[in-house]
Amino acid sequence: MKLEFNELPNGVRLIKLEGNLDLAGVGTVEARFYANCGGNPPRVLVDLSGTGFVASLGIRMLLQGIKTVSAAGGRLLMLNPVPAVASALDISGLSQFVVRGSEAEAAAALLQPGK
Repeated sequence: MKLEFNELPNGVRLIKLEGNLDLAGVGTVEARFYANCGGNPPRVLVDLSGTGFVASLGIRMLLQGIKTVSAAGGRLLMLNPVPAVASALDISGLSQFVVRGSEAEAAAALLQPGK
């Protein structure tokens, strides 16, 4: 599992995950994932377009990220999951945090007030 982090000019934190969010993948990236879910308030975009599979541990990691960011007054959205990952997110009830489109469109959605 590979994690890339960038802070966009508008203050949105972009976390790109590539690989599988299974036991080994989560173990590799979990601490860095949480460390990059900050900001004041946190605005986090998680690009899942390169993630081929998500197990229950991966769902737990994403859910914990959503809860942590929300508790700090921010938002976390997941961008462009592949169909298998989108299905797992839908089954787990996290599809409300999924956006499809460009990185710029998703970052703009994070910055909209009242969302």
